[in-house]
Amino acid sequence: AAALVGAFLLPVLALNDGQSDHISEEVKKIIARATLLDSPPPVLLIPGFASSRMRAYSHTNCPGNVLNYPLNSDVWLDVAMVLGAKWCFLHCMGLVPENQTDPSNPRCRVRPDQGLDAISELSPGYITGPLSVVWKGLINMLLEMGYIPDNDLLVAPYDFRLAPSQLEERDFFFTRMKQNIENAVKADQIEFKRKHPNLGTRLMQKGLIVIGHSMGNPIFRYFEAWIKYTLGAAAGGKWMDENINTFIAVGAPNLGAQFAAQAAISGLTFDLPITEYDARVMGLGFSSYGMVMPVDPEFIDKRHVMLNNMHEGFPLPIAELETLDPKDEMKSYGPDGLWDKSLWKHMEKRDDWAKYMQRYIDIYLNDPVMNFSKAWTRPDVQNVYCVYGVNKKTPISFHFKEAVGEHDWDVVKTIYEDGDRLYYDDGSPLPPEVNEHIKHRRSGDGTVAYFSLSWCHTWLQETINITRVPQSDLYSQDDIVKLRDTTIEEYLDSDFKETTASNTFFEERTLRDGKVWSTAVWELDDVGHREVITEPVFLHQMQHQMEVSNVVIGRMAKQIEQTIDSMHHSFSMFPQRGDAEIPKTDAACYWDYVNVMCAFPAVCGYYYKFGDYHLSMSCRQHANHGGITKTEQEHKINCECEGHVCYRGVCKYKHQCEGAFSIPGLKGFWGRCRIAENSDELDMLGKSSEMMLEADEKLAVADQLKEEL
Repeated sequence: AAALVGAFLLPVLALNDGQSDHISEEVKKIIARATLLDSPPPVLLIPGFASSRMRAYSHTNCPGNVLNYPLNSDVWLDVAMVLGAKWCFLHCMGLVPENQTDPSNPRCRVRPDQGLDAISELSPGYITGPLSVVWKGLINMLLEMGYIPDNDLLVAPYDFRLAPSQLEERDFFFTRMKQNIENAVKADQIEFKRKHPNLGTRLMQKGLIVIGHSMGNPIFRYFEAWIKYTLGAAAGGKWMDENINTFIAVGAPNLGAQFAAQAAISGLTFDLPITEYDARVMGLGFSSYGMVMPVDPEFIDKRHVMLNNMHEGFPLPIAELETLDPKDEMKSYGPDGLWDKSLWKHMEKRDDWAKYMQRYIDIYLNDPVMNFSKAWTRPDVQNVYCVYGVNKKTPISFHFKEAVGEHDWDVVKTIYEDGDRLYYDDGSPLPPEVNEHIKHRRSGDGTVAYFSLSWCHTWLQETINITRVPQSDLYSQDDIVKLRDTTIEEYLDSDFKETTASNTFFEERTLRDGKVWSTAVWELDDVGHREVITEPVFLHQMQHQMEVSNVVIGRMAKQIEQTIDSMHHSFSMFPQRGDAEIPKTDAACYWDYVNVMCAFPAVCGYYYKFGDYHLSMSCRQHANHGGITKTEQEHKINCECEGHVCYRGVCKYKHQCEGAFSIPGLKGFWGRCRIAENSDELDMLGKSSEMMLEADEKLAVADQLKEEL
């Protein structure tokens, strides 16, 4: 079968007749040989905080309890032990806060499990379901695609209690991850040479795709810095270029997350049946909190400022601290107060446990590899996605008050961002002058604030392409908002309004050293932090991305660079906006991003040709490329929706036609509404542009359809 080549293929390969005159015959031969790509690249998954299964590598008897932790048993996450032997669970999950060693009396040695099961499903069940199955859907998709665990599908579970430097010091985590990546890439290259022995060199360097979720993203950030620190900047950059082709940052706390401060001060339960005080005791030795402690950017980027309503730093304090001492004034602290340790010193006057967070802050500030108190710049990877949910209710500021019990602090007030609203946990709005000052446009994903998530917009170039697609199953091509060669400022000043839930895609490509570097930011409306990696839009696009491969062309002739330089501003992976008529030419076919297929499937199909650099280019008419097709009239009549009514994206056809299916217990033939109706003008989902029935008759048909379904 002809090889499928990725959506981020070097755009110059999409040559028309006029452009091809500028390309040498030698380069044309290189391009022709490069079509032999035929396998998806290896994938590495890096889980987030609390998303790696932890197992007991010692036998631990729990005092005063018949339950215990046998050797090699689950600790995180064994709900039975949480419910039946809570003290033992908290003890084993904890670390000695002075040095992050394993607890004693009784001894309990806990380490991350290995393999796919270590992150796929930690503990099935109602209580922990959302917490424990973050990766299951994506892993199942990759397995269905043919990926083989430990071969071309790698996972990197880690001890999420430790700071990155301690992960390397104790577990050689980054050393092992580097070796695993090299082995996977080398095996991929060997397999390529086995299939294509006549090629002297592999001209198409695929490398590896890395997908990080939540805290898995700062883990990758540290890994990149560690590579350059241990190998040297130049050699480290070369290693990244040869081994990692794509980085997909999902739900990344780019400027930290407020929950880290909450976990360190009052405790965070992680949705487990324990108290916040229990959670603080368990997490007292977690030096990893510093990895996602909020930071204000040390430089100002106008795009980020405009997206966050002209705020250069977090718009509200991260924490307000109130003690029981009447002489102690309540104080507010932003990110600087967390990193200069003033908040922790304030706490220490009443709570000596605060000294441990001061120690952890020093670990990060004194780490020679990198400084987490600085904002994250774009990873040195050729293709970068930043994907996150928006417009969920997200905590952004906490008021902590000292409780009567020792080492105990309560959250007495929380401020949430929720879409364009700000309010307290009791639902009351903030004072008008505060609301006027803040003026939120969007909120975060339920865990990470929008101010932090949206920092990856600074990874984009100034000139970008923006596409917004409704989340509804039923929408026309005219509902897609598309801005080309635009800027964030123009986008925010444009006259369109966000009236429905949508997915917004920001993208750009830049020529550097003879290669095209791609960056994209995806904002998925009303999708939560844990759910984003199982969101159908994300899964479908990642599946297609991996099926067609992310391909990187090596350095080529100067002619190619000149051609790219004249073209690269107009590249887009999204369809053109226009009238949604049945396509009459190959150029009129386009990719349907919601349903992950070519629109008008009875007329258009996916026919990849080498050189296609976005999905719509590969959508072509069946009639021109050997596929099964129908005339326009057959397309309209044979797949006509009965009554011109859709219900939840499905309609009943008047006749059996290609793509129709039967439903047990129901009469007739059924299919997706996007196929077509008997109308002169059709949109991409087959919705008629004219009302063919009177209102009462349409309602009657709709009611009957609902009843049948």
